[in-house]
Amino acid sequence: MPLLRALGERLDTVVLSHRDSDHTGGAPAVLAMQAEAELRSSVEAGHPLQQLRPVQRCLTGQQWTWDGVRFEILHPQEADYAGFTKPNAVSCVLRVGNGRATVLLAGDIERVQEAALAARTPALQADLLLVPHHGSKTSSTPALLDAVQPRIALVQAGYRNRFGHPAGEVVARYAERRIEVVDSAHCGAARWSSAHPGSVRCERQEGRRYWHHQPP
Repeated sequence: MPLLRALGERLDTVVLSHRDSDHTGGAPAVLAMQAEAELRSSVEAGHPLQQLRPVQRCLTGQQWTWDGVRFEILHPQEADYAGFTKPNAVSCVLRVGNGRATVLLAGDIERVQEAALAARTPALQADLLLVPHHGSKTSSTPALLDAVQPRIALVQAGYRNRFGHPAGEVVARYAERRIEVVDSAHCGAARWSSAHPGSVRCERQEGRRYWHHQPP
């Protein structure tokens, strides 16, 4: 909310990949602030967010265009909702592109969903990949990385988090393909622009203050 206020931004659509609290925990406050925003997600019918705003279920094939930018939902399919056992399996995967550059926001999908996504989406390449499942060893499979071929992989994971994200073997798979990995513990707030698709501005580096801790 403070960032949206500082930037003077109004949200037309909020996309929440799935029900886990690290993806939805701040949503009630954001929705209260952005009263007109449409909500898309894979949360179930009884989820508390359903009481705050009608939720449009994410489904493969949904797309919309805003100011020349195309948004596409690539996962999940209708059948995925019938048989999933973990919320990660129905994470909304969103592709955003403007004809010059493309971003793939992969939520918390894991190896089974990655394989299906790569198999059914011929042109999956993207300049920036939001690393699936925070860099968990159950994700970022060779099949997905070879299909997406990103320049930059962005990992959202807390410093010294208890899950060990991103996993060493996952980081190694990106390194083998010469994909730059940027993680939030070292980068802080990350800003990427389609005008400069080969770089990310890291607030911890560009806006550093003398009292800021520098992770090893």
